[in-house]
Amino acid sequence: MNWNFLGQEALAFVFYFLYGSFFEWAFHRYLFHSPRFVKSTFRAHQLVHHQRYKYEPTSYEWQEGQEKDHVAMNWFALVLFLAFHAPLFWTVQALTGWQSMWGGLAAVTTYYAVYEYFHYCMHIPGNRWFENRWPFTFVKEHHRIHHKYMLKNLNVFFPLADVCLGTFVSASSLQKTRATVESSLKESHIAS
Repeated sequence: MNWNFLGQEALAFVFYFLYGSFFEWAFHRYLFHSPRFVKSTFRAHQLVHHQRYKYEPTSYEWQEGQEKDHVAMNWFALVLFLAFHAPLFWTVQALTGWQSMWGGLAAVTTYYAVYEYFHYCMHIPGNRWFENRWPFTFVKEHHRIHHKYMLKNLNVFFPLADVCLGTFVSASSLQKTRATVESSLKESHIAS
């Protein structure tokens, strides 16, 4: 077994997994929330998913009797992501000599699988062992905020790109803003 090959692929996996956050951000921003490129994707996400699952906890999560659709991407999404990235990863490997294609494809597959599963669990809770643990409750609230402010918190489970690109909104900053607005409204009401 060639440890150099495995080490390079492992580093590629980490690098491309981090890249996945930026890919997800751009995909979410420009395909899910803009009709400019693929109108059907925009309709399915913003006009259906965001209307069915709103910010309020009672409408953000699936309710008994409601169909469990419009949560996951189409079945062929992973195939398209891999087909899109394979030539890119091959080109990077060919130009740099760095063994990275398999690590890159594994990263895209892993990122997609975690994204889809977490997104499903956020909207359709099932008392899974991790649903009350901090990492999941953090990303669930992060995503719930996205359902109110659609161009904020564009990452579902790994908000690296949100932080780097200035679209991150935390629950605590939202509470501070709400408190400031309420205080201003009280002061203006008292003054009048």
